This record gives sequence, C-alpha cells and structure tokens, in this order.
Amino acid sequence: MVTKRAKKTDVVGPSSAELRKAVEAIAIQPKSGKITLLTRKLFNVLLAVAQQADESGDTYRALLSDIVANSAFDSNDTALVKEHLRRMVSVQVEWSQGTSSQKPGRKWGISTLIADAEILEDPATRRVWVEFSFAPKIKKKLLDPVQYARLSLQFQSQLRSSAGLALYEICVRYLTNPSHLTMRESWAWWRPILSGTPDNEAGDEAKREYKYFKRDYLRPAIAEVNAVTNIFVELIEHREGRRVAEIQFRVTERKQPMLALDEHPNVFDSTLVDRMVKIGIPLKEAQTIYADSEENRIRAALQMTEQRMRSTTLPPVRSAAALFKDALKKGYAPAVEVVQSGGNAAKGPAIAAPADELKARLLDEYAGYRRNEARALYEEQGESEQELARRSFEEDALPALGPHLREDWRRRGLNSKLVETAFFDWLARKTWGEPTDGDLLAFTLSQSRAA
Repeated sequence: MVTKRAKKTDVVGPSSAELRKAVEAIAIQPKSGKITLLTRKLFNVLLAVAQQADESGDTYRALLSDIVANSAFDSNDTALVKEHLRRMVSVQVEWSQGTSSQKPGRKWGISTLIADAEILEDPATRRVWVEFSFAPKIKKKLLDPVQYARLSLQFQSQLRSSAGLALYEICVRYLTNPSHLTMRESWAWWRPILSGTPDNEAGDEAKREYKYFKRDYLRPAIAEVNAVTNIFVELIEHREGRRVAEIQFRVTERKQPMLALDEHPNVFDSTLVDRMVKIGIPLKEAQTIYADSEENRIRAALQMTEQRMRSTTLPPVRSAAALFKDALKKGYAPAVEVVQSGGNAAKGPAIAAPADELKARLLDEYAGYRRNEARALYEEQGESEQELARRSFEEDALPALGPHLREDWRRRGLNSKLVETAFFDWLARKTWGEPTDGDLLAFTLSQSRAA
C-alpha cells in the first residue's frame, strides 16, 4: 500500500487555500448518524490534503497540527479529532448530483465519508500524523472531480453552523450559473441536507412544519453566509396556496466588503471545551457535547450560564452544568458575537445600544422588517397556536409595558396599533432572538440590492 504525504502542510492556513469539491459530495444526505459542523469542516480539510498530495496513492497523511491549525491542540490532545474521524468512518451518506430528481444518466450511491483513519506518532520526531483513505468507488470522483465547486477554506473557517457551511457549499456551485439559481426542491428534501440530521432522527415537529425549519436553519444559515463569505444568498419560496411547498436560492457575488476575517482560521475551537469543564462538566462529556452541537449554540449557552453564575442579585446557581445543558437543549440563550481576530473569545450581546443615529435608524428599520416577518408567521398559524402566543405575550411581556398599553390590550387587543407593534416585536424576539451583527449586515445588503 502506498501512502502519500501532502505537498503542503499548511493546507488550512493560507487565505488563498481552495478545495475543488465534487458536486456529488456537496448536497449529501445523512442516512445514519449526524453530520455536524466539525464533521463537514474536517472532511473538507482531508479532501484538500489529498488533492494536494504529490501523486495518487492508496492512503494520505498530514500533520495533526496542520489539520487543526491554530486550535490549541498538541500531541496529547486528540480526543475530538478521534471522535470526528470515527464519525466519518461510520456515518452513511447518499451521494448524488444535488437533486432529488431521477433523471436519465444520473448516478446514486451510498458510502461513508472516509474508509479508514489512523493517528500515528513518529517516535523520532514526536510529531503526530493523521493517515486516512477514501472508499475506492468514490475516491477518483472526490480527488479528481470533473464537475466541482471551488470552496474557500478560509470562508469555511468563519462559518459556525453546519447549516451555514452546507448552504455555502451548495450556493457557491451556482455562482457562475447564468440563472444564479440553485435547484428547486421540496423544503423537506432540503431539511436533512442543511441540518445534517437524518429524517429518522429528526423530531416530528421539525419534519412536519416548514416554519420551524425556516426559523432554526434557513434564516440563521442565510444570515451567516451573507455576513462572512463572498456570496449573497436570497431565499425563494414557491407556494401551493398558502403553504410553502418548494424552495431554492438565488446566488450572486457580493461586491460590498465583508466582515473582517481571521487570517489564521481554525477547525476546532477547543476553548469551548475548557469553558464547559470549568462549569463542572466532565471532560469526556464536554468533548461529546462539542462534537454533537453547533458552536454558536454552545457559545451562547456558556455565556448565559457564566453571566448567571456571576450575578449578585439572583439566587446562587445550584448546578451550572445543568443550567448550561438545559439552555443548550432548549436554545433559549441569547446569541453572542464571535471575535474573529485574535482568537476565539466571545464578547457580550451581539448588538449593543446604538452608538449613533445611523445605527439607531438601521435597528429601527430592521425591527420593522422583523415585525412584518413575525406577523406573517403568526397569520400562518392556527387559532390554537395564535391563542397560545397571545397568552404567552400577556404573561411574559405585558406586565412591563405600562398601564396605558395594558388597558389597550384588554379593550382592543391587536386592533390597537401600539399594542400590535409591541406584540410583534415580542414575537420576533421570542422566535429569532435579539438581532446579531450578521442579521443587520444581511438586511443592509438585501436593502441595497433591492434599491
């Protein structure tokens, strides 16, 4: 068996690093096991390693430190890498050309992401290598693709959700298409591809309701891609009556400047594991949580828990670990913004109080846009769901709104313009959380395009 070493050991470092990813490997559907953000990232890095190898071989290898560049990993800290290599060997995925249509000449296949993997330590140099191979049936297609999309590994490093990375990969493929439109498929077809979760493992609510898929995956993924990559993505909904039946995306190259990118991208943010351990979660469990969950949700739940622990006005936290896991599971922690330069630290709430008139006006315009979106969501609901929303508003928000608005709500309900504004502001926050800088940037860009 021939083992080939990559030409470059800094495959994840240079800002110019690109991956030629075969179209069959882009819109992949998991059939057993979950494809997480880190699984997608590591798979792309291994593909880049193999494509840069000196020549074709049976197996490929690269330094562990290069694969997880700038992630504070050393030769004794390989648990997370091992966990994701295990998943890549065990997770079954369907390979296709990115469409559910059974057209003549199209091929379908199922395999694991990689065939095998090993982590080896050189006894002489003490350097640690990752050695891996691909299934023979798909190897040539992956390493020397005829049809492929050019993906930036630097943009990949900035994306912090599996849905965001999956959407970026799919949409980049259509950037040079004359129509700039992706394939048009049922929203149920898109769900496992963007979520990385097989249909048989998704909750009934997620499979049945488009509005939850849109809230939990589509909106955050679009905002994230638009905020940190070189493309601008717009959602197109195709309806049958009032019901959204199919969706697709319009993709254009973005000319406006993007958010500042980290010149030293990373695959793993191991500081999140350290923070989980500090609040009382055992190391092995923390590594499993990190492997199973989205980084942005972990970061938000950690910040909320840490702030709660520091509070001097509230009762002491009985179990920080339990509070964190509950917030992570239910997703009620407010989003935080990642500092992309100078490390992986997170700062406070993503949106601070407006610093000047321009930002105040932007926030006001975005609030109006979200109210309209919340109103559309409310009107799509049944009467029982609407009644539940109104009851929650009465309990959660109404007591703090003042006697005049409370009286208006009692007498006129949503027929009062002031109450209507307060209600849909509340519903927008409850549904999508506080707006992030990525949300504001995506909104600004969409407005400039519309103009």
